[in-house]
Amino acid sequence: MADWANLPADLIRCIHGCLEDLMDQINFRCVCVSWQHAVDGNPHHHLRPLPPWLILPVSGHGGGYTLLPSVDLVSYAERRRRKNIRLPWESTDDGLVLMGSAAGWVVAADQEAELHLLNPITGAHARLPSITTLPTIVAVLQTDGRVTGYLFSISPYLIYETSCESTRCMLYDKVTVCSSSSDSWTTMIVFYQGRLAFASAGDERWSLLPTENESWACQVTYHRGKFYSLHNDGSVSAWNLTDGASPRVSFNVQPPRLIDVSILDDFLVGSGDDLLRVSRWRDRLEADEHRTLRFRVFRLAESGWVALQSLGERALFVGSNRGISLSTVAFPEFKADCVYYAKNGVVGICHLKHGLILPHRASIPNLEDGFIVPDYMYSWPPPIWFTPRAF
Repeated sequence: MADWANLPADLIRCIHGCLEDLMDQINFRCVCVSWQHAVDGNPHHHLRPLPPWLILPVSGHGGGYTLLPSVDLVSYAERRRRKNIRLPWESTDDGLVLMGSAAGWVVAADQEAELHLLNPITGAHARLPSITTLPTIVAVLQTDGRVTGYLFSISPYLIYETSCESTRCMLYDKVTVCSSSSDSWTTMIVFYQGRLAFASAGDERWSLLPTENESWACQVTYHRGKFYSLHNDGSVSAWNLTDGASPRVSFNVQPPRLIDVSILDDFLVGSGDDLLRVSRWRDRLEADEHRTLRFRVFRLAESGWVALQSLGERALFVGSNRGISLSTVAFPEFKADCVYYAKNGVVGICHLKHGLILPHRASIPNLEDGFIVPDYMYSWPPPIWFTPRAF
């Protein structure tokens, strides 16, 4: 009988290098300790870059926003679907809400509205600090210690009580994560009324970040070693959270001028060396808001936001995830100069110049088995773009 555990390390690395599927790579490393060491010890080893997948939440028995701790992972690029991937959740009964994804993590809120980082590929699970360490938030406890809601101090004279379900729907506006491994990460959130806070692995409390002129943060992302926040007054802040003396650099830029346009969403996306602002808008002259799903993209320059007429051979992925920029040369299965969108019950592909690509007139692959369009168009909760990572 062959002694598979003692195969030469070079041969193990050669076999591993032939595997293109992420799950095959992970399963290969899990065969035995010697195989894992051979792969991890290769100084030239790196996982093949992967395009975004879709996480499709599996509805729970409670309906609404509450989901069971299992999802379907859909590879749009490979035209296949992996059903019932179990998230690393401690309880089989408690539901969760997917808040977004970034850096290989899925961000979820449990039934007490507490946040968690979950990696559905590796099974890693990290608890974020309690929301009661955020200012003006106090838990409502029963005699058995169970949390049933929260008190929000809106002002010194006004306290507002919400249920856990309402809290997790209203407290968190945006969330993003940077991560180099399962035990080295930092996350930044935009919470109640556009305030900013961050926490890193090992922290027991959220740390607040200051905002100038009482502006509200409306979007955050991580790009080139810094967090960036977009504010409702059009300003952009860069945050170097490793420099406690001077963590913030502000860019006094004016918001893009869009005439007779209703802005529905803004997103920040790192693309190469550029920081992009992706504005979702609706033409007021059109009646059907779904059919008028459009985007305009701006690049941050020293002079302010500069409009881009084309993305070139790139595609953007935005929604309840950190924005993703992808080369359509490296991944020709995606459409160049397009924005892939999944949020607020709307799922669609939008060409930057021509607008929404509709299923009946689009030259897109056959998606009858429900990868993006039309089975998940206008669905709730919407799928979330997710880039798998095996560490």
